[in-house]
Amino acid sequence: MHIHLPFVFLGFVASAATAADTHASAPPLIAQDQLNNAIELDSNKDVHHLPETCPIDTISCQQTDIDTCCSPRNGLLVLAQQWDTRWGPSDAFTVHGLWPDTCEGAQLPGNGCDNSRAYTNVSNIIEESIDTTLYNDMNKYWPSNKGDNNWFWTHEWIKHGTCVTTLHPSCYATDSYQPQQEVAEYFRSILDLREKYNLFNALNASGIVPTEQMSGRRPKNTYTLQQFKQAIRTAWGVDPNVKCRGSRLQEVWLWFKVRGRDSYYPVEPWGKDSCHRISYQRKST
Repeated sequence: MHIHLPFVFLGFVASAATAADTHASAPPLIAQDQLNNAIELDSNKDVHHLPETCPIDTISCQQTDIDTCCSPRNGLLVLAQQWDTRWGPSDAFTVHGLWPDTCEGAQLPGNGCDNSRAYTNVSNIIEESIDTTLYNDMNKYWPSNKGDNNWFWTHEWIKHGTCVTTLHPSCYATDSYQPQQEVAEYFRSILDLREKYNLFNALNASGIVPTEQMSGRRPKNTYTLQQFKQAIRTAWGVDPNVKCRGSRLQEVWLWFKVRGRDSYYPVEPWGKDSCHRISYQRKST
């Protein structure tokens, strides 16, 4: 569930996503001028490795001199999946976003990392991409709970997608790069990650299933935080962060680093939980 906070970009005014979107538990935002300096240094390099020439065994956040086309500079990431009983398939968590942080765990600027690619028509870019199933998949697994998918996807691209250094246009061969192709690639990679780290199936395998919706003031058939954490640790060997509003399940976060250019692998969480007893309710969709 995304709670809106105001932000402005390129004359386009909107509200931003979720309290969960301000996700790091303690570290501050990185200064915008520091980020701009780093981007300028990268863009001024004479040579970037193309994806096919990048080493495949680099680990994000372990080297400072690596080409940022081959390993993301912002190499600690949060995959936030949400459980909203009004949206998405009854047997699937939907996506809130994939959020890059600095390797020290600091959040990046709220207006993203590249104003030149702050596109406001992300829904159109997705629909017109060569990935012919992406648009329908986005509507199914990445819906806005405010009813405006273009706004939601645009926000996620500007604030987070532009900070994925391996998707900068300079990382592509000039004779094959299609303008804005990195936008579709960003969203497809996250949907693939959602499918690989399928929270509904992982919880179900440990006997944790949605229950009937709350009646009155007391939630029925709640689970413990430890039950949720153990189910996910059984599936992938790491703990999640679990977020609730009151007792109602809101989001589950998985944290990642990156092997090579874009092979995500789970790591222990850097954030905090906000649940004790968890009401995991059946969807009404």
